[in-house]
Amino acid sequence: MGRRLRPEKRTHPDSRNNVNPQRALRSFAGLSDPVATLITTGLIHATFDVRDAGGDRFILQRMSPVFSPRVIDNIQNVTQHLRARGVTTFELAISDGKPYADLGEDGLWRLMTCLPGISFDIPKNADQLNAAGNLVATFHRALLDYDAPLHSIGFPFHDTQQHIKDLQLALRECEGHPCYPAVKLLSEGLLAEADLLPSLSSAPDRVIHGDLKLNNLLFEPAGDETSPSPVALIDLDTLARMPLAYDWGDALRSWCNRLPEDAPEAELDITFAEAAVDGLMSTFDATPDAAELNSLTFGLEVVSLELSIRFATDALRETHWAWDPKRFERAGEHNMSRARGQFDLYRQAKASHGERARHMGSG
Repeated sequence: MGRRLRPEKRTHPDSRNNVNPQRALRSFAGLSDPVATLITTGLIHATFDVRDAGGDRFILQRMSPVFSPRVIDNIQNVTQHLRARGVTTFELAISDGKPYADLGEDGLWRLMTCLPGISFDIPKNADQLNAAGNLVATFHRALLDYDAPLHSIGFPFHDTQQHIKDLQLALRECEGHPCYPAVKLLSEGLLAEADLLPSLSSAPDRVIHGDLKLNNLLFEPAGDETSPSPVALIDLDTLARMPLAYDWGDALRSWCNRLPEDAPEAELDITFAEAAVDGLMSTFDATPDAAELNSLTFGLEVVSLELSIRFATDALRETHWAWDPKRFERAGEHNMSRARGQFDLYRQAKASHGERARHMGSG
């Protein structure tokens, strides 16, 4: 099924609960009697579906303070560049000359045009993923000539060594946490495998999306809800200049796992992975050299293990991701399930590396 609105759930300490969007809506001109409905599928921001009396639809978000406000500048500049290249993307509304409204203690808010389409948490078929790969390749291709600065997002991102240090520090400081024994046991395997990860630094930096999980792609609605026709990418908070392998790795770890991201196990579908790679390579004009091609093959292992480390850290810190109290007693337990699932995906990715490398042409 495509993404649906769900009743609100409790979240991390920067809670989305009790957030009133009305003051933010008044900060943006041109809205007529807007009605805001909370969307609860995101893990970080407070997000609202906004509909005004004229029938127009928008997405309103109160940004999580873990992000730097400068990411809005990144988004504004990149979306303008994409539109100039004919790529479908959303547009940020202006408040007092800026693409956001700063409400002080009430937070930083942004209003975006709502693109039509549905999203999926779990892949439906190989055709859908091949088309998704084509869309992402179009996005990457359109940004090959983007030369404006990209500001830091505000916290370490795809910095594997820093994520390892964060986990080690959490293990020293959070021994009293109820999840500590489970995290400590899992961390022994995570840290041992982290020592074996290859460096991606030999590959060139490119402009990447940074968060290509499947539900950050919008697809055209279809009667059977298995639409293979992607419309646009959303959620551009993590735009950065990094090796392309981080985007490919994030895409494959989300698109090619037949089980939910927060399941304690994974099911890597090699057929899905091959279809996605074919799409990613089909329309990307910058032909990768041998070093970049090799890094792209390792992207799945690097990103899945790195994310498992981050989830394990937050199982103790409980400061970053939203969680579901209907299924788990606390945020730490939800993040432990996520950490286990991503580590299982890493092991399957490692086992299938040779097969995937041969398909990509790097083996």
